[in-house]
Amino acid sequence: MTDEAVQVADFLKAHPDFLIKNPGILAFIKLPEQSTGNVASLHERQVQTMREKVKSLELRVVELTHAAVENQAIIGNLQAITRTLLTVKDAIDLPAVLVDAIQKKFVVPIVRLQLWNESDCSIGDSDKSRIDDMKNLYCGFAENAPTLSLFDGEQVAPRSVVLIPLRIGASPVTFGCLGFGSPDKDRFSPTLETDFLNTLAETACAALSRLQNPQS
Repeated sequence: MTDEAVQVADFLKAHPDFLIKNPGILAFIKLPEQSTGNVASLHERQVQTMREKVKSLELRVVELTHAAVENQAIIGNLQAITRTLLTVKDAIDLPAVLVDAIQKKFVVPIVRLQLWNESDCSIGDSDKSRIDDMKNLYCGFAENAPTLSLFDGEQVAPRSVVLIPLRIGASPVTFGCLGFGSPDKDRFSPTLETDFLNTLAETACAALSRLQNPQS
């Protein structure tokens, strides 16, 4: 660096607002482009940087728009399931209606519902205890699930699952379990947002509780 260059550098360091107060000088300052090696003015570099930022923001807006559309579709499906369950007059029909609605609205490959008081209940006491011990629903890889007995008999074993313990209010004892399964390991990955699943769980518990209190 020449003595003159050092003097210019020292001056700019001592007067950091010089270019702000004298913006016209920016058009005469040249900087090398990192990608091409060509020389561009600082003004051109700033314009290019702003364009890149705008493009990045546009992509982010597109992502947020897609997410909003997907969330609205999920909300619509949850509302549709709730309306369907509210129109069921005979409580005995609720399990079949719920399973059918979930399969159609969310296109879930495997939907299994087991209530402990059913005569054909195939869930053993040890698995019921594991489900009782679940404080929240499980969403993740099949190999890490508390139990997979709900999916016994499926032709294709699920690789990712959701297990929803069914209970009335804050009761520590469950009266059944609702499960979703998929051969796709990423369909119900541990990173999946579970807000809508929790809403669906509350809806299912409220509806199916009618079978536990026939007189209510």
